[in-house]
Amino acid sequence: MEGQTKYKAEQYPLNSILDTIPMAIMIVDNELNISYINGAWEQLVGYTWEEVVGKKLTELQQLLQEEKTTSCPPGEDPESFLLCREIEITGKNGEGIHLALKTKPIMRGNNREGTVIYFQDINTQVKYELLKQTFDTILQQMVGGVVVVDSTGRVLIANQETERLTGQPASSITGKFVWELFPNMDRKELVTVRALEKGQAVGPLEVHYKVNDKDFCLLVRSDVLRDKYGRVSGAVTVFNDITELHRQQELQHNQEKLAVVGQMAAGMAHELRNPLTSIKGFAQLLSERVEDAKSKEYLDVIIQEVDRTNEIISDFLVLARPHSTQGENVDLNRLINELLPLVESQCLLTQVELVPDLAPELPSIKAQPDQLKQVLLNLIHNALQAMEEQPVRRLTLISRWPAGSDEILLVVRDTGHGMSEEILSRLSTPFFTTKDAGTGLGLTISYRIIENHGGRIEVNSQEGAGSEFRIYLPVQGPGQIH
Repeated sequence: MEGQTKYKAEQYPLNSILDTIPMAIMIVDNELNISYINGAWEQLVGYTWEEVVGKKLTELQQLLQEEKTTSCPPGEDPESFLLCREIEITGKNGEGIHLALKTKPIMRGNNREGTVIYFQDINTQVKYELLKQTFDTILQQMVGGVVVVDSTGRVLIANQETERLTGQPASSITGKFVWELFPNMDRKELVTVRALEKGQAVGPLEVHYKVNDKDFCLLVRSDVLRDKYGRVSGAVTVFNDITELHRQQELQHNQEKLAVVGQMAAGMAHELRNPLTSIKGFAQLLSERVEDAKSKEYLDVIIQEVDRTNEIISDFLVLARPHSTQGENVDLNRLINELLPLVESQCLLTQVELVPDLAPELPSIKAQPDQLKQVLLNLIHNALQAMEEQPVRRLTLISRWPAGSDEILLVVRDTGHGMSEEILSRLSTPFFTTKDAGTGLGLTISYRIIENHGGRIEVNSQEGAGSEFRIYLPVQGPGQIH
């Protein structure tokens, strides 16, 4: 081998230099006979000098099982090989090699003596592109948000779920600092920043924040990236949205409370109503017999309080009743219109502007209309009370059927004093009330009624800016459009 190398160097003085170049090089003469390959070519393709030099280029193409790609001109002319920009060949070990080609003529004066062909292995680039495409696909399909930042906290990569969780377009997220994605949060408390500062994984931690007036609860974990020297080069943060999970847990917790209340109600109703009936009967009897005005007044108070106690017991029984699937076809717009005369009179008395905004066509639903009226009247009554001392008093009633949805939406919106986060978290809790004379059962019963209809209630409220109760009720089948 040493003699052969010496022979090559003597035949081609530049060959010894070309052998030191890491790029694969081949030289062919004007008849397309292969006159030279360097060591990098032998290492790349696997064939030796003795196996290649002296062969025709067409023979080499057959040996390499060359498959012309779209970057090669059509035709069987072997010289077209020299015009290729990319080819795919099979090396001696049977592995495919993706090559980029570049050619330069060898000139002596005006005469062309051959061609130099440079081969660049682009398998690594092809694999990188495939890996990147796979990575991007996986990243976008992930349920959670993913953000990759450099060591300074600047965002390098973010998936589409991050757009939803931050309320910012995905195209604008890259290049920002991670704390710009969560402007309402303390920068030092961000899990990503803490991971970068500590140089180690942080989390998973629950994080609560608000975007576009919508509350989110995230489970966040961040871990650092390191370069080959072990230095922190960035961090990867994963956000899992557990807002709905929290809501379901809260609903389950409230259902457990309601179940206890229901058991109490079922056992208590019979025991209380019998003596209350007796008390009311004797109070009415005495009221008819006594002549003293003061005594009559006291007896009337007794009768009123007995009636109020009976109402509370009836409310308890609503909580105790099991879910009922029985009902009738209800046109919600008609139901609201039946309530409007009563609501209008209350609005006139309290100087509240009433704004009905009902969709023209709604499908009918299976429901118990009296119970739905009870819910609406309770929400309207609460809204009117919330606006008593407000400068702007407006009550808006909205009905909608979102396109493609299997739910009807009813909205009761007011411009009242709004509610704090603490109050919002306890709205459906039995006996919780902010009113001096309230029982704390009105909203609890409303939640139970809507739940028994297969629906749900969502609340948006901001202190000083009013509240919005959104009732979602399922459409039973295609339904009849009204």
